[in-house]
Amino acid sequence: MKQHMQTKRSVTNSIKQPFTLRRENHAAMKLPAASTLIAAFGLISMLVAMSGTAQAQGRDDKPPVVVQAAGPDASSIQGALDSFRALLGDNNLNNPGPIQKGRREINWDGGNPNVLDTTAPVNPFLTFLNTRGSQFKTPGVGLSQAPPSGGPQGGLAVLFGNPTYSKIFRAFSNSRLFTPVGSNITEASFAIPGTNGLAPATVKAFGAVFTDVDQPDGRPGPSVSNRTSSTFIEYFDANGRLLFTSSVPASPGNGNFSFFGIVFDDARIASVRIKTGDVAPGANDDRRHDIVMMDDFVYSEPQLLK
Repeated sequence: MKQHMQTKRSVTNSIKQPFTLRRENHAAMKLPAASTLIAAFGLISMLVAMSGTAQAQGRDDKPPVVVQAAGPDASSIQGALDSFRALLGDNNLNNPGPIQKGRREINWDGGNPNVLDTTAPVNPFLTFLNTRGSQFKTPGVGLSQAPPSGGPQGGLAVLFGNPTYSKIFRAFSNSRLFTPVGSNITEASFAIPGTNGLAPATVKAFGAVFTDVDQPDGRPGPSVSNRTSSTFIEYFDANGRLLFTSSVPASPGNGNFSFFGIVFDDARIASVRIKTGDVAPGANDDRRHDIVMMDDFVYSEPQLLK
């Protein structure tokens, strides 16, 4: 298992706050892996470098608001998550659409924190397609819900055949995490809730909670989208054009939490691509590899694709 790490890196703009909430100044931006966390006396402060390379996509619309945070426990990201929720509006739960405002959430817990079942990997993952208007797929075997440890199927340790996983990861909202199997890529798309996927949709916002993001810059090796960041999110429009991409802020140490989300002024996000860690789960989470799991997904109410 990893030791707590102290990283030192120059940044162009430092913000020592529980989270950052800001509007980027480019319509389409790659946000580099420049979120640096400094561990000292058991506390973690977040220093965020917000410089980036703009890649114009032919839009003059306002750029997105970025909300992100990372730290050693759930309280480290709770403020950022609550602020993100407030930007989106009320939770519409499983109510059928179309609904003009609000948000949807998935916490992978089966509506009961006592649910400890590990679900078999499925691809695509359609459990919430009709109720909350989202589906997920992976280039790997499938996607699974599992507690960090325990339960009738043994949790992540048994799912990936690695007993160290029972001590490395923590759930932000009890009791299960979400993960691809056989890959470290998860792809999300959207539909109007209640249509069983027959009415494709877009959203204006999407954010996710992660556990155990240790490396802000990844390591040399095979890259995704020509980059080697440990964990990042890419947002695409209905034509497959990249709208925005950013590394997820890191918090070195076993089971620590990260949150990253963006909010546009209109529903232009048709799909989201998430890279968790630098290799697929199964390998040891150590200095050579950063293994990352996902928890809560929060996104704006899906709107009919125009």
